Formats: sequence, structure tokens, C-alpha cells
Amino acid sequence: MNRGLYTSATSLLINQKRMDTISNNLANINTTGFKKDLLISESFPEVLLSKINDTVDMDNHRRFKGVEVQKDGDFYKLNINSGYFKIKTPDGISYTREMRFTIDEEGYLRTYYKDGNDAIKTDGENYVLGRNGKIKVDSKDIDIDSKGNIISNGKIIDNLVEFPQPNVIGTISSGVKTSRVFINFNQGNIVETGNNLDFALKGDGFFKVYDGEKILYTRDGSFSLNDKGELVTTEGYFVLGKYGSIILEGSDFTINENGEIIKDGEVIDKLDIVDIKNKESLRKKGYNLYKIEDNIAPEEVPFNGQVLRGYLEGSNVESIKEMVNMISVLRNYEASQRILKIQDELLGKVVNDIARI
Repeated sequence: MNRGLYTSATSLLINQKRMDTISNNLANINTTGFKKDLLISESFPEVLLSKINDTVDMDNHRRFKGVEVQKDGDFYKLNINSGYFKIKTPDGISYTREMRFTIDEEGYLRTYYKDGNDAIKTDGENYVLGRNGKIKVDSKDIDIDSKGNIISNGKIIDNLVEFPQPNVIGTISSGVKTSRVFINFNQGNIVETGNNLDFALKGDGFFKVYDGEKILYTRDGSFSLNDKGELVTTEGYFVLGKYGSIILEGSDFTINENGEIIKDGEVIDKLDIVDIKNKESLRKKGYNLYKIEDNIAPEEVPFNGQVLRGYLEGSNVESIKEMVNMISVLRNYEASQRILKIQDELLGKVVNDIARI
């Protein structure tokens, strides 16, 4: 397949998905407790590009000026002017002259990314390769010299720099693909409603609700009472307390900032509110509800924030920023369309020229 056509086509697909994500964010700008989505894309592996029957001397060793290393805590940024760093990705080996990596819990050197909440993640299955394969160290206290040697405890563990054949003139990628969609769980604005059955969470956490089959999570605290006096969500799902569904008879009760339900001076129940450490495993279910991925256990931890009665949390979508992103995506989409058209015209011209021979 023509590489230009393929690259342009993948760019169109990615920009369409970005537009869908932005449109959904804007459509929920007034939805209580809504958390915006962020689409992350990544390029296919950068492969080496070589000249055929090249006679020009392009010795990478002679041009090599050393590895530039920047360290910020446990995070490294490396640059080289000649040669390449090798990274093992799920789609193959990728070559680059700029690389950011850290050391994971098992001691492997891995590239990292930031999720929708600016948290550092290393679960992308991208491993830094040395001359002996994946690089594993015994300590996070490592040094990298100008030659690309990784030094730990005074010993050279491996080398990061790969020098290809002299006829290699650069790298080329086959386009981009969707990597993952992140949910940005940043706090939205808290708005006073005056309704005693409206609740907002100040801090990281979720109300636990039950839909009759499984436990779900939500930040939308616009609750009400059903015919049996049970506290339920807008869709009728049960809001959970420490003893199951919460039954509130009458209006003579209070709920403090810890979520404790007090009646006649006694604590009769407590809203079951938790924070989740592995938020990246949460998926939107609709109706402002979240479920954990199948075959993954939620890592629930105690809620350390405040429960605000008579308030609701608004959407965390920033309309101006989303509109700017939309304009940028539209421009990228139009540019990809033009490139695709040019590639198609060139391909047609080549076919006609060959037919005349």
C-alpha cells in the first residue's frame, strides 16, 4: 500500500475520533459531575530508512557527539545527534533520537506517558532496549555516560546507542493510531443548590451505588428518595451506605462532612464513599456512572475529602479550551484531506505514465 495514502488515512481516522471526543465533552458541559475524556494517540514504530546502492560515506560513528542526558528525579530525557535509541513496542521495534524513560517496579527501563490527570504511567508496554535486549537494573540510582553506557553500582550494565548501517538516512513511520482514552478526574466547580438531597464530594472519591446486579461508582450526588424512603440516584439505583441501601424516613436527619447520617443525635449509617487508586481501570457506563474493567479488582482506599450537603459538582469541561482543540483538529483534518488528495493524484499520474510505456 502507498505509504503516503496510509499515513493520511490514519491521520483522518484519528482526527475524526478526536472530534468525537471533543464533541462529547462539549455536549456534557452542563452535566452534573461529568468528567471530560482525553484521546491519546501514538505513532506506529519509527523504522529505519535506507538508501539503495548508496555510495556516500555517512558513518554514524564519526558524527556521534555523545549522549545528552537530563535527569529530573527518577525520570530521564536523552538526546543524540547520530545513531538511535531502540524501543520495543507492542507493534515492533521503534528507533528514535530523543527518548524519555524511567525505571519501573521490576527494574526495567520503560518509556512513560501522562494520563488525563497528569499522572505518570509506564503501562504502555514500551521497553528500552540495549545491545542485550530489555534493560533491567537492580537499583534506580543509575548513571548514563556520554557514550550511552548505563552504569549501576560502578559497573556498565548495557549500552543504549544503536549505530545502523552507513546507508541509513533516517526513520519513517506509517502514521498514527488510537492508543487509549483517558478520563480526566479533576475536580469540577461546586455549586450550591439548597436541596438537602444533593451532595458534592470535595476531593478524590466516588459514591458507591447498586444497580441490582453490581456495584458502580459516581460523582453525581443529585439523589432523591423512592417510595420506600430509600436514597437513590436519578436512574433509581440504590445509593449505598455501610449497611447496604440507605433508608431515610422523614426529613429529620443530617449528614455531616464525613458522610455520617445522623438522626436524633445518633449515627444511623454512613455514605459508602471510597477513592480508587487504579482509576485508569474505570470505564464510563452511561448516566454518569463508572464501572471497573472486567477481571480487574478495584483498589478502594478510604475517602479523605469532604461531603457537602446542598451542593453539586459541575462538569470539569472547559468550554474555551475544548473549542480551541476543536479548531486545531479541524485544521489537521483538512490538511490530511489535502495530502490524501495529492497522493491520489500522484498515484493516478504514475499509473497513466506506466500505461504509456
